[in-house]
Amino acid sequence: MTIRGPAIKPAEAEQLAWRRRKDFRPQEILSAARRLIEEEGAKATSMAKIAKLAGVSEATVYKYYDNKQELVNQVLTDWASPFVERLTGELQHIADLRTQLTLIAVRFLRSMEETPKLHRVFYQELRWADYRGTTLHAQNHIFAQTVVDAVKRAKAEGRARADVDPVMIRDMLFGGLEHIAMRTSFIGRPLDIDAEATRFVDVLLGGVLMAPAAPAQIPDVDRLAGLVDRMETLLDARTKD
Repeated sequence: MTIRGPAIKPAEAEQLAWRRRKDFRPQEILSAARRLIEEEGAKATSMAKIAKLAGVSEATVYKYYDNKQELVNQVLTDWASPFVERLTGELQHIADLRTQLTLIAVRFLRSMEETPKLHRVFYQELRWADYRGTTLHAQNHIFAQTVVDAVKRAKAEGRARADVDPVMIRDMLFGGLEHIAMRTSFIGRPLDIDAEATRFVDVLLGGVLMAPAAPAQIPDVDRLAGLVDRMETLLDARTKD
C-alpha cells in the first residue's frame, strides 16, 4: 500500500519553483557577469546587460550587489580562490625552492592559458582601480606571498644566499611570467608551459653571467728577484772560467 501525502496545488508548486530559482539567482547573476566580462571586458559590461543575460530585472541585480565593481570583484574572486587554495596546498608538500618556484610558474602560466580574458581584465582594467582592500586583493596577496615565503624559508635553511631579497625575486618571477604570457597565451601562440617554466626559473635562480675565470697567479716579486740574482751569479762564474 502506498501512502500519499497531500497533493500540492498548482499555485504552491509555482511558488516552490520560484523559491528554488530565487536561491540560485546570485549564481545566475555571477555566471552572466562572468560571461559578459570575458566577452566584452569589465568596462563594457553594465548591470543592465548582466540583468538581461541572467533573465532578471536590473533591480534584482542591485538587490544582491551594490554596484558593478562589487559584482566584477566577486566574479574574479570566485575565479581566483580555488586556484590559490590548490596552489598553497600543493606547496606545503614541497621543500626545494627550485621545485616550488617552478610549480608556481607552471600553475600561473597554465591559468593564463586557460582563462586569458579574465587575466587581461584583472591586469589591465581592475588591478589599479578600487582594488586594494578587496577580497580579490587579499587572494592575490596570498598568491604572491607564496614566492616570498619560499625564498625566506630557503634563506633560513641556508639554501639561498643571505643577501637575496625575497620581494625582488617575487617581482622578477611574476613580471617575467606576465611578459611570457603576453607574447604567447594572450595572443593565441602555443607555449610548452612545463619547459618554459623550468627554463625561466633556471635563469632566475642561476643568473646570466658566466662565472669569472680564476685570476692568474701573480709571481712573488721577491722570489723572482732572488732567482734572477742566482742566475746572474752563475753566469758570472761561467764567464770567469
